[in-house]
Amino acid sequence: MDRKTSAAAAAMLFLAACGGGGSSGGVGTTPTAQNATMNVAMIDAPFAMSGNTVTAVNLGIDKVEVVGNGAAPTAIQTFATPDVVNILNYTSAATPLSFTGSIPAGNYQQIRLLLDTATTTIVYTDSNGVSHTMPLTVPSGTTGGFGNANSTDGGDGSGTAGLKVNVGLNAQAGTTYGFVLDFNAAQSIVETGNGSFMLKPVMVATEQATSGSLSGSVVNQAGKPVAGAEVEALQGGTVVNSGVTDANGNYTVNALAAGTYTLEVLNTYTTLAGASVTATGFDASVGATLAVSASATVTAGAVTTVPPISD
Repeated sequence: MDRKTSAAAAAMLFLAACGGGGSSGGVGTTPTAQNATMNVAMIDAPFAMSGNTVTAVNLGIDKVEVVGNGAAPTAIQTFATPDVVNILNYTSAATPLSFTGSIPAGNYQQIRLLLDTATTTIVYTDSNGVSHTMPLTVPSGTTGGFGNANSTDGGDGSGTAGLKVNVGLNAQAGTTYGFVLDFNAAQSIVETGNGSFMLKPVMVATEQATSGSLSGSVVNQAGKPVAGAEVEALQGGTVVNSGVTDANGNYTVNALAAGTYTLEVLNTYTTLAGASVTATGFDASVGATLAVSASATVTAGAVTTVPPISD
């Protein structure tokens, strides 16, 4: 059964996101009568990769910016030293990693994260219980993600990299705008053949006022959890965003605009970054893909609970 929140509760969620998060010390544009207020609320979810348990995806954030207006990027927040955060710690739109600042009125097409490459790392525990910390390399000049909405650039000089996600924002002076940004590390990171890791962004940004989530579980026909399966949310046959089931078979698909979606479960798949993944616990008779005919409806400001999917 869908769980819905009232308009008042959705407004409270928006205010909490504007003030929440673990980022501190950033400097943004000074508010003036000609500026709009911009909030970016970042979230993600834990995931496993190639039998390894990923415990951290550390982002060394130098700036959070908007791009457009026919000018150079405009900073929402800037950090004197990299603000290093584990994005996997921020799993709820109610308590996101939040960046807030003022931007000049105008049209913007992208949100840009400027990363410090020295402090952007992945931490994982292998099957022997040994922890590893490895750098995440960001290739420059790539495009991709759901709807080809993501791209990368060479940053602002040596030791930096830019990650961009498309948005459509016509910012009016004196108005507050917010976007939920699902970093989706599970789709973004791939281990290369030489044992290093590459970050190809698969971020999804949705207007905060219309954004909600789908949450549920995937179990096999004996009722046991299926771990590492990809759950895709589709509209009109197009994948809008995805989530991955954890060890208990639970998943969340974030940053979905209010509306109706069809769910599809993939037991064997290749992420958009290029990693090959096979889930564990599913029944072999089901095969690689399980299409779910039932639809799920996302309500703005709410987490909609989906009945368990039998895989």
